[in-house]
Amino acid sequence: MLNRRNIRSLSLVLLSVCFVLYLCIPTKSTEYRNTAESARESVWRAITSGGCSSATVAVMDGGKIVYSEGFGAANRKDGRYVNKTTRFNVGSTNKIFTATALLMLVDDGKISLDDQVIKYLPEFTMRDDRYKDITIRMLMNHSSGLPGSSFFFCYTPHGDTHRMLLERLKESNLKHAPGAMSVYCNDEFTLAEMIVEKITGEKFIAFLSKRIFQPLKMNNTYTSVGEVGGDIADFYDPQSGEKLPPEVILVHAAGGLSSTAEDMCRFADSFCSGGKKILSNRSLEEMLKSQPTPFSSKLRGSHLLDSFGWDYSYLPNYDSLGIDLYSKTGGTGAYSTGLLIIPDKRLAVVASLSGRTSGEYVARSILDGLLKDKGLPVPSKQKVVCPPEAEIIRHELDIFEGFYTNGGNFIKIKFDSDRKGMKTTDVLSDSDKIFHGAAEGAGSHFVYSNGSFVAFDINFSGYFLKDEEHLCFVSEKDPLYGADVVMCQSVPKLANPKKLFTDVDGKLWLMRNLPASSQFSREAPVAKSSTFKELPGYLTLVSPLRVEDEHNASYAAPFFRDQSELSIYEKDGVLWAKSNVFLFSDANAVQSIKTGENAIVIEKEGLSEWRRVESGTLLSFELPFDGRIMVIAGDRDNSVIYDSILSTDEIYAPPGSYVASFGLVGDKFTVISK
Repeated sequence: MLNRRNIRSLSLVLLSVCFVLYLCIPTKSTEYRNTAESARESVWRAITSGGCSSATVAVMDGGKIVYSEGFGAANRKDGRYVNKTTRFNVGSTNKIFTATALLMLVDDGKISLDDQVIKYLPEFTMRDDRYKDITIRMLMNHSSGLPGSSFFFCYTPHGDTHRMLLERLKESNLKHAPGAMSVYCNDEFTLAEMIVEKITGEKFIAFLSKRIFQPLKMNNTYTSVGEVGGDIADFYDPQSGEKLPPEVILVHAAGGLSSTAEDMCRFADSFCSGGKKILSNRSLEEMLKSQPTPFSSKLRGSHLLDSFGWDYSYLPNYDSLGIDLYSKTGGTGAYSTGLLIIPDKRLAVVASLSGRTSGEYVARSILDGLLKDKGLPVPSKQKVVCPPEAEIIRHELDIFEGFYTNGGNFIKIKFDSDRKGMKTTDVLSDSDKIFHGAAEGAGSHFVYSNGSFVAFDINFSGYFLKDEEHLCFVSEKDPLYGADVVMCQSVPKLANPKKLFTDVDGKLWLMRNLPASSQFSREAPVAKSSTFKELPGYLTLVSPLRVEDEHNASYAAPFFRDQSELSIYEKDGVLWAKSNVFLFSDANAVQSIKTGENAIVIEKEGLSEWRRVESGTLLSFELPFDGRIMVIAGDRDNSVIYDSILSTDEIYAPPGSYVASFGLVGDKFTVISK
């Protein structure tokens, strides 16, 4: 018979056994130990190195959130830390929402992916008649040939993004034939947004909320953080530590939504086997299948932008292990997000950061930890190898010597005299040659081995490719993606090069039509134009350009994203330039700051006003409500030395610097020079 003491002893034994058994049962944290460790290591590395100020991470396995954690302060002053409901702008990651919305309209029988865009948007026109051949499918695999990105990042809602895009396209040509190749383009998704709104009769965000967010219980997904506010992760300037205003992105379909990592996982799960389906099986298959172009078939290896809205749907390092990995990244001026899914294994990883460290890089590290926890193979690190033995360059490759562009600059490629390697050098403008006292710019050297050009010191391997119209130098198995990426394309010497009506080499241009709330904190709103003795008929101003006539220049780099044509003209004795949606004027035409008070008024056109500091001086400012002043040093880098968004202190402006005033029509500024 058990007495009270025996009962107590037995209870203690049973309790001890239960405690031991509890210790033996893996908790969520120990089940996903590698996942959590990878997340914490990669995120804290980004935070402590200044790459971001805060982050959120979530991992979904089999439809359940198995790991979720916030990092850092969402708002330092308030002591508010990132939690699972804290929202970050997700940037281009939300292009997958747009792709899904279009496929929903396909499921509804309202559109076909191979319909021409003008069927639904007759107001969409271009100078280039080929625009009529652009289909809805081409918008989603980035193959339309549209120029790039026609919008501003701001701190307050500004402008009609649809009207801005249509006005730009009306005056633009295509970069390439529709469907020929995939070149990343934000404007394609704004056109898609317009199609959704035209067909449904409701705002794009309302359609997403009804058809995607609510069914998937995405309760913390809205428009950008600057439009909605609430529990958001603020962005802090990495140099000063000052908080910047919440970011507003009005191109919602291209990259203007905010969300949490957990919500984004719920969305990702809808594409996975066993997940809650919001698309028909046929549309889901379309979403996940390859969408190649004629150009991509010429690459040796895999290519990016090969699917319906995704950045990629095939990475060699994972595919060789039987892992079908899909990714979409998103980067804005203040945030970065990486979304990864493995549909057949029902796994999803999302990382969002307040900062510019790659969300893809962080998410990939977490994914590898998750694969370990699941007992799945993980891609091995690249093996250390010896430098390759140089071989003789075959003579059939001689056609690839010459001038190229990488989408920003011009480059010269020349084979070594012993034909065992090649050198790439930046082509210097005529004014830069004088400044640097050199005939050519910096460059890299490659040895030729086994059919590729290898720069061992920078872990690079590449090859040449001939297209119908261009020659290309292609990065082979890019270190981050394992895909082949065009690094530069040929620039043919012109038989009859044209000239602009005025010499623009070395000229500084001041951006005049930016709203005061534009997201320029450390980047000066200026541009420099250059011409090149070695390349008559070409110039750079925002983009590499080929002169068409006295007043216009067109794309010299159609293989690259965000290219702009140029028009240049004279008005009231001042040179003006239009590139993309930006309007510039010649810096030589600005007035000088005088000692004492300088009254500045925004005139009826609403353009920013600029002044030049001739000799070093102390400056202080009086601003109207919502007005803004920036001071740009007149140095080689045109660095921003003052921004009233970050500081209201008195500053020293060195000789040659510029003072820019941004505001509304009639706004009055006072600049005091001592």
